[in-house]
Amino acid sequence: MADLQCPQTDTDREPLTEAATNREKTGSTDSWYAHDIPNVPDAMRQLFEQYSCIPPAQVIEHIEQIRSRAFAVYPYPCIGQSRWLNLSLSRHILYPDVLTRLCQPVTGGMTQYQSLGMDGQKSSRYYPLSHPQKFLDLGCCLAQDLRKLAFDGAPSENLYGLDIEKGFIEIGYDVFRDRDSLKSQFVVEDMMLDESEKSDSDRLERSTNNTSTSPITPLVPLSSLEMQISVIAANSIFHLYNYSNQLKLARRAVRLLSPQPGSMILGRHLGSRVPGEYPGMNDNNTRYAHDVASFQRFWDRVAEEVGDGRRFHVEAMMDEKELVLSQKWSEPNMRMLRFGIWRE
Repeated sequence: MADLQCPQTDTDREPLTEAATNREKTGSTDSWYAHDIPNVPDAMRQLFEQYSCIPPAQVIEHIEQIRSRAFAVYPYPCIGQSRWLNLSLSRHILYPDVLTRLCQPVTGGMTQYQSLGMDGQKSSRYYPLSHPQKFLDLGCCLAQDLRKLAFDGAPSENLYGLDIEKGFIEIGYDVFRDRDSLKSQFVVEDMMLDESEKSDSDRLERSTNNTSTSPITPLVPLSSLEMQISVIAANSIFHLYNYSNQLKLARRAVRLLSPQPGSMILGRHLGSRVPGEYPGMNDNNTRYAHDVASFQRFWDRVAEEVGDGRRFHVEAMMDEKELVLSQKWSEPNMRMLRFGIWRE
């Protein structure tokens, strides 16, 4: 756990931009916004109180203010229904291994360690310690999982976050009040855009010119992370896309992975006991829901399309508990699929 001391002063929240305020007033996604804040999970409350130095009596009010602002940036159900408070990465069975990797000092050579698999069984894995282990939160939203890693002791300078919405990254600094202390870097990127469609300089210009009262520091181009990342977290992102766009996302994610064996992708997303295309969150798109077998075939295809001769070791498990969701895109076979993917 990081050695943190809380300052005596509070950080005032920034006002909503006019565009965000107008979006918030539309009410088009009211069903995704639960006005009552649920009980704050212990791990998140600890993060607010000990990392962000928010007095216990002010935690709920702080969450209410932040959630309203974030929902105005983009009305994801996970924000409106406060599921972002659950810190999904730290609840993943592979989180202890991820934290161990990120906290290892650079010594050179390869290190063997006993890793838990998705089935709870231990196996020997190797990864290099010739360079710092870098982590990327793909679709980081408010970067709450990244802050949890930093709080648990991972060097924040080796932690990166990526999101399509600059506003989420910006608000994240206000959520955790660490603008002057966090050493992590962020990327604003649409992973569905090919390099030929938009240059990194264009993306950076779009990001820095976005309406904001305090610019985030620093932004980095996605190309600077290619073949640099040891661990990618991909929570609640693949299920946003149809099959072809999932392939596109996976290919781009693989380009970011270190070529060293043992580089990994882990996360969770909505799957189904009956894999296939289902209605998406928006009326004009679909989303592909995997079961364990289809997810394995998917990554076999990714390996073939990447074409560098490497394969991926895939472990996945599907929760048996039925997900009861009121959204129009839910279906009775929907289940949560959790996974770990290692480069061989």
